[in-house]
Amino acid sequence: MKLTIFRLGVRFPQPAGGQTTVLENIDLSIPAGELVVLLGASGCGKSTLLNAVAGFLPPSEGEVWVDSYKVSGPGADRGVVLQTDALYPWLDARENVAFGLKIKRISKRQRDARAEEALDLVGLAGKGNHAVWQLSGGQRQRVSLARALVADPDILLMDEPLGALDALTREQMQDLVLDVWRRTGKTILFVTHGLDEALYLGTRVVVLAGRPGRIVLDEPCDFGRRALDEGIGGAVKCSVQFAAARERLRGVIFSGAAS
Repeated sequence: MKLTIFRLGVRFPQPAGGQTTVLENIDLSIPAGELVVLLGASGCGKSTLLNAVAGFLPPSEGEVWVDSYKVSGPGADRGVVLQTDALYPWLDARENVAFGLKIKRISKRQRDARAEEALDLVGLAGKGNHAVWQLSGGQRQRVSLARALVADPDILLMDEPLGALDALTREQMQDLVLDVWRRTGKTILFVTHGLDEALYLGTRVVVLAGRPGRIVLDEPCDFGRRALDEGIGGAVKCSVQFAAARERLRGVIFSGAAS
């Protein structure tokens, strides 16, 4: 599904009175099937924008549309993956993935089957009966991704989902995100403050600067697709072109304006 953000602004009230403008005049159109990475320094409003798209936070002005309808709250068409895995420790991996299906009163046989399919998609086949405490940090985040995928949303919203992982696990998870995107064809909006991560994952990189948060760069990127098409994976990060793109992004973020 296509995601459209139109003249969106968010303001937060202050305890002493007045308001702080967090986002201002955000226009962004994401066609179906794109993996758009939202990049920026801490405090620029990336997570706030994602929360508005998810329907968790009503915008102060402007609108968010999914295809032909306006977002007015959370919906099954948008799956969310957070930085913390937020798993239920009293449930095993399969039960965590299937929890939303249970609430929808889907039969146990169906939800177990769908949960196993989702676990297989994220590389955790055969781990369904493992307790949460038996899983590594990367495995728990894979369970979180499977939980978002099992409901088959059209759009995945990922808020720094790899930020709490160690460097090596993060590299593996980046490859997993690309693989899931290629295999499912879902529209993904991915928030990060990592330059390499943004360039490696995105079909487009959108840079926010603030405050108030505003878009200062929106351009296509093909490093991740090259990695998939050529089977070179993270080796693409060693290229001269990648290094040059990284330095340009770095300059844009620290200057607060596109060059």
